[in-house]
Order: sequence, then structure tokens, then C-alpha cells
Amino acid sequence: MGLAAALRGGYEHRQVHGLLRSRALHVALIVVLTAIAYSDSFRGGFVSDDVTAVAENPHLRSLAPANLKSIATSFDDANYIPLKVFSLALDQWLWGPTPVGYHATNLALHIACALAIYVLVIRLGETAGVAAIVALLWAVHPVQVESVAWISERKNVLSTLFFLLALLTALRFSDAPRARTYLLLLGLFTCALLSKINTIVLPALMAAHEILVRRRLRTRDLLATVPLLAIGAALAWVNLHGNPSHGANYHGGSFWVTLRTTATVIPRYLSLVFAPWQLSSYYAVPLRASWLEPPVALGATLVLALTCAIAILGRRGRPESFWIVWFGVTLSPMLNLVPFPALMADRYLYIPLVGVLVILVRAVRALGRRVPPIAVAMPALTTAAVLILVWLTHTRVRVWSNEVSLWADWALRTSYISADSPWGPPPRGEQVRLLREALIAHPDRAALHNNLGAIAFEENRPREAVERLARAHALDPKDPAIALNLGRAYLLDNRVPDAVRTLEEATMLEEPSFFAHLNLARAYQRAGEPVRARRELERARAIRPWARL
Repeated sequence: MGLAAALRGGYEHRQVHGLLRSRALHVALIVVLTAIAYSDSFRGGFVSDDVTAVAENPHLRSLAPANLKSIATSFDDANYIPLKVFSLALDQWLWGPTPVGYHATNLALHIACALAIYVLVIRLGETAGVAAIVALLWAVHPVQVESVAWISERKNVLSTLFFLLALLTALRFSDAPRARTYLLLLGLFTCALLSKINTIVLPALMAAHEILVRRRLRTRDLLATVPLLAIGAALAWVNLHGNPSHGANYHGGSFWVTLRTTATVIPRYLSLVFAPWQLSSYYAVPLRASWLEPPVALGATLVLALTCAIAILGRRGRPESFWIVWFGVTLSPMLNLVPFPALMADRYLYIPLVGVLVILVRAVRALGRRVPPIAVAMPALTTAAVLILVWLTHTRVRVWSNEVSLWADWALRTSYISADSPWGPPPRGEQVRLLREALIAHPDRAALHNNLGAIAFEENRPREAVERLARAHALDPKDPAIALNLGRAYLLDNRVPDAVRTLEEATMLEEPSFFAHLNLARAYQRAGEPVRARRELERARAIRPWARL
């Protein structure tokens, strides 16, 4: 018996040693490949919001007590997220005002999030191998570049780390409730909220885990969420109270317009997971007036299908039900149910991506069990997928290196709506050059003609604007941005009948558009039709009652 026990003990020791060694390898792969994917981020400068939020932010210049008090009591643009601002101030104290230090911290936080996901996925019942693939795919997926390579998105990487640590702590508390564990949970959750308010969904995710995975919901589980909900509600009120851009005005002037429009972005988000070469730093999201429009119907059908899948898989005790809920719950604050300016952005997938990847990896593994050739090819396929994502991410990081590349990322593919009135700024030579060079390769791309025409409109050159925008409209007559731009250019060029006709088209293409109705009112007024002009002004005012008309 002594020899058998010794042999058994030796076997168990080798098992533990092998497990530790494999997990150390997983951690090393996550760290090294993520660092390679983002190595070019250190060359990036201050772009977009970085200029005011970082480079010119007076709150970052000191860690003196008076300045710390100012950080704790001030908003960062439209958000109350003092921990994010403090972390940037700490960066400036450590590294100085150059961008490199900020990028290094963003990357370190992103890697820490990936390692936390690795631990969390194991903790939620998956094997270390599945957890490693999920964490690695998450870390090197190109959709995450906006959150990591853009310094201003420190709030995303910082809040997510606190969020993941809080969830791990909640799982530990659920297993063995202790006061110190719960106090740690409260602290981590509060830190997450003070970094970004979208982490408010943690209690919902805790309840979903108890119901769908552990198949229970004890009274103590519900009571544990009460203080969390109270803290979340208080900080949400602080964020929304008196905030002019968040929580105030629905897109298209209506909750239902916003809801229909939001439905269209959910399939688009999922498509970005599987086709990450279609990413953009700006997404045009037309407002939707009817549930029967195909993109709206598709989005609503997808939501219904996911809801049914949760119910069916949950009744069967399948863990996929929880990961679908993860995707929906963590994405929900970004779906404009409480409205804010942006309708869609890559950074909104930062946390939800975890749920999609767990389901994907589980599905591929299940397929491999049924189809042996796939199982044999699995290591090679996984390696290829990771390396392709590393390359795509490494390439995409350069988009966020400077303002020109960031602008070109969307402006060479997406039609934008020009400023409402021309003002004649100095010519934007670099933008025009890039658009004209792109036209040589893509002469029939409507967005290029539109954007050149929009620039001409903004610089008060109506005839050139009309020529460019008419070409764009001929190439894509269903694009509401192009129709609106062309109608305004006609109006600027005193071609009033053409302006009326085209702006009427614009209102039909995007009925909830404030600018389409406003400019159609201007066209009717110029055409000597005051009744119609007044009607369109009323429609514009209904969409944006706060706007000056």
C-alpha cells in the first residue's frame, strides 16, 4: 500500500507540474503575441479626443492633493470617470507628456484583461486549452485596436480589468460568502464604474450565471446584488445628471426610432467578429422609420432568435446560454437604450466579444469531435487564425497613429454628411489628395465623390460640389447622406427646383433625419411655399426640439 500510495503521489505531482507548465505556456503566448500585435502602437501620437483629454488636459499635470480633488470632482468630457483621469495623470508623472507611456499602460492593461479572461473562462468550467484560445483570440482581435491604440479609450481597458476582477470575486463570494470577499467585490465594482459606467451590468451577469449555469437563484444571491445596484444607480445618476449628450435626446427624436436603428447594428457587430477586415473608425448608421425595413427586420429577428436560444439552451443546462447572455448584457449599455451620440463603434465590442468567442471555440471543438479530420486539423487551423488576427491587428494599429490615417480609414469608404452651412475654411489639401488618389483606383466609388463634394460644399464652391455630388448620387441613389448633401449643394447653387426634388428624396430615404427636413424647409421657403416649409420645420423640431432653427 505504501508503494502504491507513493506511485499515485508521484503521478499526481507530475499532473500538477504538467498543468502548471501548460498554463505558464498559455500565459506566455497571450503576453508575447499580444505585445507583437500592438508593437507599433508606441509610434502613435495624440489623435482625436487625445488632444483635449490628454495632451492639453490640465488635470494630468500634477498629483498634488488639490489636483487630485479636482480630478475626483470633475467630468471627463461628458463622463464622470475619475479613475481613468487619475490613471492618465499617473502616466504623465511616470513617463512625461509624450504618448509612449500612455500607450504602454494601455497595452499592459489590455494584456492584464486577457489574462483575467483566461482565468475567468477556466473558473466558469472550460478547459485551460479553451480558455487560452478564447483569451488569445480576444486579445489579438482587430476589433480591440480602437480600445487599446487610442489613448482616450483608457476607460475601456481600465474598467474592463476591474469588471473582470469583480466578476471573479463575485464567483468566489457565491461559493464561500465572507464579508472581506464581499467588500472586495464592492470595491472592484465601484472602481469599474468610476472608470466607465457601462460596467453597471455586473449584477445582471451575476444573476444570469446563478440561473443558467448553477441553475439556482438563492435569496442571498439576490440580496448580494442590492448594494451593487445602489452604487450603480448612484453613479449612473451622477453621470447622467445635467449631461447634455448622454441620456437626454433619442436619435430621430424618438425612443422607437432609436430602438429600430439600434436593432440594425447588432448583426453588423457580429459580422465584424467574423470579418474584421471591414472595421472602421466611423460607421454610418442611417436612422430607421419602420420595422419593415430589411436591416431592421433582420436585427429584430436576430434578437428574437438569440432570446429563444437562451431559453432553449438554458433549460438544457448548456453553458452557451450564459455566453449569449454575456454578449447581450455587456453590449446593452452601448445600444442607446439610454441615448448618447454614437450609434456604433468598435470599442463597444471590447467586453461582449468574450461571449461570442467562447461560443465559437466550443462550437468548433464540438464539430471536431464529430468530424475527426477537423479535430486533426484543429491545431493548425487555430494557429493560422491567431497569426492572421495578429497580422490584421498589427496593420490596423497604424490607423490610430495620426490624424490623417485615422481620417482616411473611414473617409475613403464611407459617405459623410457635410457641415450644415458652408463657411469657407482653408483648403484641406491632404484630404483632397487622398480622395483623388483613391478615385484613380476606384472611379465608381460613390463615397469618394460624395466626400470630395462635401468638402467643396463646406468650402463654398457650389458648382464643384454639385458636379461631384450628382456623380455620387448617380452611383448610389439610395444613400441618404449623398442625397442630403446634393440637395444642399443645389440650394447653395440657387437651383431651387433641383434642391426641392433631391431633398424630398433625402427625407424619404431617411425619414427621421433632422437635417433632411430642415433643409427641405429651407428649399420650400426659397421656392415660395411657406405652408410646406412650416410643415418641414415642425417635423425637424419634433426630431430635435432643443435645436435652434
